[in-house]
Amino acid sequence: MAKKTSRSQRLRLGLEETNRALSAARAGFDETADRDLLEYYLYEISALRAKHTYLLRQMKALEKEEGL
Repeated sequence: MAKKTSRSQRLRLGLEETNRALSAARAGFDETADRDLLEYYLYEISALRAKHTYLLRQMKALEKEEGL
């Protein structure tokens, strides 16, 4: 059971880190006018959204496993 708790904690930490990175990428996007940087931030935001979705699916699967 400790292993599942540990996995749950890692997933929550991953979600928190991803949310912070997503906020930073959005702020960078909002603050730049450089075309190359805009493309970079769009790519980064897209990648972070995909990561966030993946982590949420993993969290829901774990909760289902644990019967929460």
